[in-house]
Amino acid sequence: MDCPPKLQKKLVFYPGFGMLLVVWTLLGVMTWARHSLLLNSGPANPLSSLLAFLASCYPWLLLTPLVFRLERRYPLNHKEWPRHLLFLGLAGLPLSCLASSIVGALSAAIQHMSSQAHGSHPWWSISLPQLAFEQALYWLAIGGGYLIRSVSSLHEKDRQSVQLALERAELENSMRQAELETLRMRLNPRFLFESLQNISKLSQLDPRTAGLTLTRLSDMLRLALKDDIKPETPLDKELALMQAYVAVEKMRFGDRLSVLIDIARGTEKALIPSFLLQSLVENAVRHGLQTEGTGGLIWVRSTLRPKDIILTVSDNSNGSADRFKDLPAGVGIDSMRRRLLRMYGDRYTFSMQPLLEGGTEVRIVLPLRYKASMPEIASREQPAPADR
Repeated sequence: MDCPPKLQKKLVFYPGFGMLLVVWTLLGVMTWARHSLLLNSGPANPLSSLLAFLASCYPWLLLTPLVFRLERRYPLNHKEWPRHLLFLGLAGLPLSCLASSIVGALSAAIQHMSSQAHGSHPWWSISLPQLAFEQALYWLAIGGGYLIRSVSSLHEKDRQSVQLALERAELENSMRQAELETLRMRLNPRFLFESLQNISKLSQLDPRTAGLTLTRLSDMLRLALKDDIKPETPLDKELALMQAYVAVEKMRFGDRLSVLIDIARGTEKALIPSFLLQSLVENAVRHGLQTEGTGGLIWVRSTLRPKDIILTVSDNSNGSADRFKDLPAGVGIDSMRRRLLRMYGDRYTFSMQPLLEGGTEVRIVLPLRYKASMPEIASREQPAPADR
């Protein structure tokens, strides 16, 4: 992602005066050491020789910030790099001449302090070898600016990538939470309407049963509409909500509805999507009992594997798997798969198949995860247990 020029300037952090002093001093010392090693007998006055090489580098201590600005203004990694290269080359000539003049003045001062005779050339004169050396230092500064800007650009891209990943994660989490709120608030208005309608009828025929149904309906709503609901919930809490739903439905269907629960040890605190089991059992009840008019058996199981938890919901209805296609928005199989895909990516499997003995089985495999600490469910929130 390319940044605007003004923003890019703020993102590049060039070295300050202290760091530049260290860099140019080290470069001067290394150049002097190389020159001394090439001489058989070494320089006559090592200190004066060292100061002369340092004097050749120190002008760039003041000129380097200007070189950095030029390289940033005319970057070589731009599509117009040939024109920028030409401009940088032309700009380097006066800067190299200025650096050579400063070097001449510094060399004259060093010679005066060391009581050495002045050369035949005045300090403001520019020699071609010295100009070539300063040109090399100029392009070295250009390369340093290019390297600093490139590294800063890579770091900025990494920062932007991390920021985009965080924003995407927050967006996905918001989508999950919004989806969860939709699931929670819908809770099948048809089911609530029918339950209240049955309670109204029972209040005249059997007040005791009507009161018990209303109590169990309130237990279910209290569990479903809690403020601390999350996209994932421990299996035992999801079972509590499912059992509360089953308890209400048993007041309607009586002995026609039986729910068996077989939970493997170690899966009670495993995290699963909220309202997952309740939605699957609700589907089985609606299409297994209401359409068939006969007794229905629903079997809810969990199985533990080293890295997975397997949830299975099966029933003995005679309907086909196609019956799930006409379910309300949010609880259909396609919607359920999309929700699982957003939550787990490719780390889950979902299958639905008819059973040989009749009925349908839904099998979901999820990655096994636990919350660090999970408070126990208060006993007052436990609904009446379903048939086991």
